Amino acid sequence: MSTLPSPQGSYYTSPLKAVHYGRSSLLSLPSSLQSLNASRVFLLTGNSISKTALCERVKQLIGDKLVGVNNGIGQHAPIAGIRKAMADVTAANADTLVALGGGSPIDAAKAIKYFLHTSSPSSSPSVWLNILIIPTTLSNADTTQNAGYTDDQGQKVSVSAVELCPQVIIYDAEATLDTPQRLWLSSGMRSVDHAIETLYRRGMPPPVLATALQALPMLFTHLLASHQHPEDLGTREQLQLACWLSLYPNPLPGAVGLSHGLGHALGATYAIPHGITSCLTLAASCARVARRTKPEYQALLSEALRRVEGSVPDLPPPTSRFSKPGDSVLPQGAQDGVKLAGYVDALVHTLGLGSTLREYGIGKEEFESICMHGHGDENPDVGREEVLEILEEIW
Repeated sequence: MSTLPSPQGSYYTSPLKAVHYGRSSLLSLPSSLQSLNASRVFLLTGNSISKTALCERVKQLIGDKLVGVNNGIGQHAPIAGIRKAMADVTAANADTLVALGGGSPIDAAKAIKYFLHTSSPSSSPSVWLNILIIPTTLSNADTTQNAGYTDDQGQKVSVSAVELCPQVIIYDAEATLDTPQRLWLSSGMRSVDHAIETLYRRGMPPPVLATALQALPMLFTHLLASHQHPEDLGTREQLQLACWLSLYPNPLPGAVGLSHGLGHALGATYAIPHGITSCLTLAASCARVARRTKPEYQALLSEALRRVEGSVPDLPPPTSRFSKPGDSVLPQGAQDGVKLAGYVDALVHTLGLGSTLREYGIGKEEFESICMHGHGDENPDVGREEVLEILEEIW
């Protein structure tokens, strides 16, 4: 007979209307804009992507509805770039934002949508802008209601509202071919982070848990394959699907868990890319949480381990870097979570993405500040002292 608590809760769908996926799905852009009744479309992207044939193709597909372009969205979406883009969007009187690129232009689009709506006079509140996104990485800012950006003090902060979830996503693997390999693979580790931390976050409803469990072995399998064969479109398509499943359909605001919280504290302040923060923090965080979390979450980690071990070809053996001498007396679910962390660590290093805090110029004297900004209420299982120990382990 099960000793697990009876599930209880409510699930609400997001504003996401359509996900187009597969080769040449970019061609759905005109009809998607029509479905949103878009008439004045503004394109947000980054400087590098703005110089590519992909960006020109997107402009052509938008056609005469295009009323402006901003290519000034930098890494971690600095607020200065968001302010400039917001002024451009306002001047163009746009009704729809198309975000092309990775997490930064996608988050910037959400932030602009949020700020324009909340800054309107209460006597005449603005209509929420539409958002359509074309991701070129696997970082998966795609399906959430959160918008992370870097404030004037250099700290990562966020806004959240259910209306910020994009209405349309277009996953076209051909649109990812210009993405640098290190960015592509490390952003995939961000999706691994989503899938694992979903399993021990409080309040996740059954559909979110089910898709996270499905995504995890897909991510392991196809990240390893993409590392070996970077140009293979079939592998990239599978990774896009796994990215989508890793955090969809997620109805909750805020950081997913401890690794994400630490990543937010590290990324903007120390100019560490999103995906690399997951490469640094996920394995250590997973091992710590696995030992402390409740049995129902340990059971999910056990299931995740079973699926990874049972279906990932050429799975590299787990490392023992985050194991401890007393792990053998822990409940089986805790042991399985620690072993899963070892597989994550092995995956990071097999993909050539291993690094340390030292390599980014972070001194131990900064650990207290990182802990303060990166712990937070979404990490109920691991206390401050253990977070400091994690930072020591990855230093």
